[in-house]
Amino acid sequence: MSMLTQWWEGMSAVQHVFMFAAIPATLVLIIQTLLLIFGFGDDGADAADTPDIPDMDGIDIPDGIDMPDGDFTPVEDFSNTDSPDELSGDFRIFTVRGFVAFFTVFGWSGAALLELGLPGWFASVVAILAGLAAMVLIAWLMRAMLKLQSSGNLEPKNALGKTGVVYITIPGERSGSGKVNLLVQERFAEMDAVTDGEPIPTGREVVVVGVTTLGTLIVKAK
Repeated sequence: MSMLTQWWEGMSAVQHVFMFAAIPATLVLIIQTLLLIFGFGDDGADAADTPDIPDMDGIDIPDGIDMPDGDFTPVEDFSNTDSPDELSGDFRIFTVRGFVAFFTVFGWSGAALLELGLPGWFASVVAILAGLAAMVLIAWLMRAMLKLQSSGNLEPKNALGKTGVVYITIPGERSGSGKVNLLVQERFAEMDAVTDGEPIPTGREVVVVGVTTLGTLIVKAK
């Protein structure tokens, strides 16, 4: 009889329960971590969120394709827009990653408490509490990571009032979009832009007066 078999058969039924929870969960946790390190992790798999379907305003339509008449909807008042906290996602505890963390911590902490000679009922209660704490911690860490990622994204609304230079000619009357170069969030950015007036040629200075629902800048010539 091997040492592994002897070790397993020497455990009590409660220890077996803890190990059945700990070992598979630990293997899954290791695989998740490796996938995340090598760029294959998909945090979106934790929740079945329905993707937002964007408004068609602001999208350039190639010549020869007829589309219904439409207009951009400027968003100049951002007091009711989503805050970074809202954009970063909800505080989700019951996720795949959260359950893996629960069973990992539950199993190993329960087994460790039994090894210390504590009663099975006490070890079970503490292990459950430790597992729940791990779920909450994982949820908090994932939300913090999403907030950090969101804070690094370029927010078109931060370009309001900024001055830029036209890089690609902007068609007049919002008949299409061009591009402008400007400094936003201490970064030199190239962003799509439209105008309500006459076409604005390349090299002309413009000022941002609004933003469409798709994040396209609304500019006017200086």
